[in-house]
Amino acid sequence: MSQNVFNIQDLTEGTGGSLLSQHVTEFTGLGTDTRKDLRGQFFIALRGDRFDAHDYLETAVQAGATALIVDKAEVVTEDLKSKVTVILVKDSLKALQDLARYWRRKCGFQVLAITGSNGKTTTKGFLATLLEYRFSVHYSQGSFNNHWGLPMTLLAARPHHEKVVVEMGMNHRGEIKTLCEIAEPDIVVCTMVGTSHIGELGSKEAIRLAKKEIYDYSPDADWVFNLDNEGTIAIYDELKSKKDPSKVSTFASYRSGVDVQLKVNWINLGSIEVEGRIDDHPGRIDLEIFGRQNSVNLMAAATMALRAGMTPEEIWHMFPQLKTGWGRNELRQMKSGATLLFDAYNANPDSVTILLKNIYELDVDRRRIVVLGQMGELGSLSGESHQRIGELCGQCGFDVVVFIGADAQAFKSGVEASGFQKTLIVSDTYKESLAKQVGDMLKPDDIVVVKGSRFNKLERLLDVWEQ
Repeated sequence: MSQNVFNIQDLTEGTGGSLLSQHVTEFTGLGTDTRKDLRGQFFIALRGDRFDAHDYLETAVQAGATALIVDKAEVVTEDLKSKVTVILVKDSLKALQDLARYWRRKCGFQVLAITGSNGKTTTKGFLATLLEYRFSVHYSQGSFNNHWGLPMTLLAARPHHEKVVVEMGMNHRGEIKTLCEIAEPDIVVCTMVGTSHIGELGSKEAIRLAKKEIYDYSPDADWVFNLDNEGTIAIYDELKSKKDPSKVSTFASYRSGVDVQLKVNWINLGSIEVEGRIDDHPGRIDLEIFGRQNSVNLMAAATMALRAGMTPEEIWHMFPQLKTGWGRNELRQMKSGATLLFDAYNANPDSVTILLKNIYELDVDRRRIVVLGQMGELGSLSGESHQRIGELCGQCGFDVVVFIGADAQAFKSGVEASGFQKTLIVSDTYKESLAKQVGDMLKPDDIVVVKGSRFNKLERLLDVWEQ
């Protein structure tokens, strides 16, 4: 069976481009990284802040690419045209996005889209796992949620896929609008409105309006709403009269009349007990995931799955299969014997607060160590936010508190204001000597929590600790 999926007509019609040369006319998929094997793939020359892929056309061909999509005719040599198919477009990024929308329409799969200040990627993984019980499903493994990543996710889907689950991120107004115009989702949800990206957007109201775009620009989609979160309730109240009620579903932990109602009864390091109902089917179950915040992710995924055609019985049946991904409340046993909770994929004041409260709630007589990294995208609110988190951290029963990042002094002042009397270590930058210092403290029965924004690369700590 041929692995070729795309043909030359797809590429020219989808991008609106014109042929500069034609050789191979069928392709296995999209390639964008010249360091990888591109055999049989078409290569789109994208531009970033620090690179221009038009500089690597020869390298792409050497890696096996059989077609090039470019927006600079002058860099395409006669030698390149003699070797591979070349398509000229007006703008390579727009061509990527247009091709993704074309492909989405051609394949006809159902698109389920998720946004939210917290929980997007975890909800996406939960939803994809639920849907796999009955459907052929495609979704990106990482957070491919921007104007590059979402089109690539759609283009990686294949005609046999029935459901494609995507997440939509943003840090400015209008970005989710663009993503909706590309993906044309069939079912949408905003998990919650919080303070993520408040530095760029300026206020929680501005964040709410930006998240609301997933509904505003998906007018024909089924809408799913979280009725536990102040921001998403405001969106629901504003929009519910504009939609056929049969196209709307809701979820909440402490509100009646919703389609899915789940709450976490208790948590420990290895699991949570979840109780409630999915549609009119009650249940109670232990799940091997960590943290009360996952009630929102579970409800969002279950409600989306209901709208996508699954039964409540199927959803309850699949719940034990749900797992969180890398760097998201990920439990590991360390060589020292300590239990590590690694949650360093991302961080904002809301998610850090939730994590600290989860750890405080644990009913275990064990030493607790927390390592926090700088939270990003907080703008002028950064110092104040880190001071508040420091104060909370000092109140949550930790034996050792460590902070790494530019706002170390603000964090320290918050911890000291809490009356914290145990071990406090702060540094304005990552140092291997600091990692070794903390590693030498670890004892077999410790609980160690690591949390911070992605740019901190806090997995470097683990490399040192596990040497």
